[in-house]
Amino acid sequence: MANGSKPESSRLNLFYILQVLSDYTDEDHPMSASEIRDKVNAEFGYLSSTGAVISLDTVKRTLDDLTDRIFPPGMDYREALFRYGYCIFCLMKKDGGYRTYHAAEDSQAPKKYYYYEYSLGTAELLTLKDAIETYSYFSEEDITDIVRKLVRLRPRSFPDSRYFDVAGEVRDEDSLLLMNIEALNRIINNRNGAKITYCFYNTDKKLTPRPGYPKIIDPVHLMWSNGYYYLLAYNKKYENITSMRIDRITDIEEIQTENTYRAENFNPVQYRYEHPVMFGGKKETIVMLCRDTGKNYIMNTLVDVFGKNVRVTQASEELLEKYLKHRWENDREHGIIWLRVSIESALGGVELWATQYCNDCLIISPEESRDRVKKRLEEGIAYYQSNDGHC
Repeated sequence: MANGSKPESSRLNLFYILQVLSDYTDEDHPMSASEIRDKVNAEFGYLSSTGAVISLDTVKRTLDDLTDRIFPPGMDYREALFRYGYCIFCLMKKDGGYRTYHAAEDSQAPKKYYYYEYSLGTAELLTLKDAIETYSYFSEEDITDIVRKLVRLRPRSFPDSRYFDVAGEVRDEDSLLLMNIEALNRIINNRNGAKITYCFYNTDKKLTPRPGYPKIIDPVHLMWSNGYYYLLAYNKKYENITSMRIDRITDIEEIQTENTYRAENFNPVQYRYEHPVMFGGKKETIVMLCRDTGKNYIMNTLVDVFGKNVRVTQASEELLEKYLKHRWENDREHGIIWLRVSIESALGGVELWATQYCNDCLIISPEESRDRVKKRLEEGIAYYQSNDGHC
């Protein structure tokens, strides 16, 4: 300090320094020790009768200890981020920029600069914030609380903080989503059963228990898919996994009974691709013909929905002749390619997807699946044609 006296609250020095680093620095905005001292005294000077709470020597010693012992050069910073949730880097100016400071190489005691890095970067925080805000089943209070916590994970003085404004939108203010996630996650970790009430919306837009509920289930996993959170549970009757929207579950009670399904080998990513739009059921081999016009980017859609394990080859002329007759020849003249696509998935979700993409997709196997899609399309066309568009 200016008069050489001892700081009034020296035990708080580390807190002061970390707070300033986390609030005002990142890789593009490092600060020198003197800048950190000045910012600490500006932020916390009200705690001292002299208006200063820390000296330059104290800042330097504290930062040297941190960057020599806890965050030394050459460390695996990813391990530090995982262990502590943040990392502090020591830099020196070099050729108009900065580089990592190494004591053995930089023995002439150059001016050092420091910055604080969180375990989540700006892009990661923005994508999390956007994903949260677009989910309508969080209440406005939930959204505000979560986004404010995310805001605190970025330096408050930098322009990218403006992206963390809380957007006011129509929300489900009766949402039990976060409470349900917490309760179900605890039950899954405890390997217990759960007594739940699974609901549907009635015409008054009120959640109403489905027939047969409440009942006891074996929770397996929580999963985000298609813009919603799902609970995956083991269905003892059919010996498979079924999915339920978490925002439509009420009255969760933990049951002290052994969960009969063990999920150690459960692969949630594989399950998502095998169950598009989260339709349950056992996976089967499904073969389709898909049309690639060069402009519909059908492969993008296939990979997005079914993953990279989808098997794709160019369809043979024999196969096209069998299912498309001579219409494929006209497509060939216009540069359109038909692909044979084979996937392992639950039938229900694929049938719904094939109905949606009926202009570019044709299920050929299994035949009963093909027949169901055909019937669905015929019934839909009949409804549209029933009055020729007249009310």
